[in-house]
Amino acid sequence: MEVQVVTDPDEIREIVPVIKSAWGMQDLGQLVKDIVASMRFHGGLVLLAKEGEKVIGMHFSFPGYRHGQPYLYSHMTGVINESKYGGIGRTLKLAQKDWAKEHGFKLIAWTYDPLMALNANFNFNKLGVFSRTYLRNFYGEMEDSLNFGMPTDRFVAEWWLDYEKKVSAKPETFANDKANLSEIEYNLEAGTVGMHISPDFVALKKADSSEALKVRMATREAIEQLFSHGYTAVDFNREESYYTFAKENEFVRKLGKNIFLD
Repeated sequence: MEVQVVTDPDEIREIVPVIKSAWGMQDLGQLVKDIVASMRFHGGLVLLAKEGEKVIGMHFSFPGYRHGQPYLYSHMTGVINESKYGGIGRTLKLAQKDWAKEHGFKLIAWTYDPLMALNANFNFNKLGVFSRTYLRNFYGEMEDSLNFGMPTDRFVAEWWLDYEKKVSAKPETFANDKANLSEIEYNLEAGTVGMHISPDFVALKKADSSEALKVRMATREAIEQLFSHGYTAVDFNREESYYTFAKENEFVRKLGKNIFLD
């Protein structure tokens, strides 16, 4: 027998049939509840948003530790469909921030798809995060019809609780334009670089999955190039749907080493 440490996210799915067999568990909802209960007991946070007796939103997070730096990893925040876009998600995140400060955390981090404009707007403009880490295919392959064959690339969002981020000025140059999202030219000499993304990547995937994959791969390469040359994603413009990447930024200079790089 050989025991292996798993590093491939697609291999993680191999634990599911073992759990079902070993515990006689067919309802994976029970598994999720048990995992979250364990995370809460061992230093994590679980929040519910309610209207009367009805639960309309939830959040859970748990401690992380990389390269000597503790942080709170924010795994999931969600609101039921009929109550979305009413500020509930932001209220949950601000409650998480208060709890994290009370418990001594200086940093909250999470991952999200950088091509999802609504999430980018929420993270950068309503919370004040930034990102300097790009993770390829973080969750492995997804099997649903919308995401099948699409790498699950993610930004690591860093929310430093003691720092107030200032909104960036318009970029000096753009790596692409709205009409040609996958045609990207590098200008690694500029102090700030803008990069457009689709205002609705979900609609793009539904309409033309091959074009969406082309956009994914082109923006992956470009963002990795920017990050490797010292740029940081510091802002998102919702009206024109573009990120601003800054090479020199007063806010970023405070933070030092990027703990999310291996």
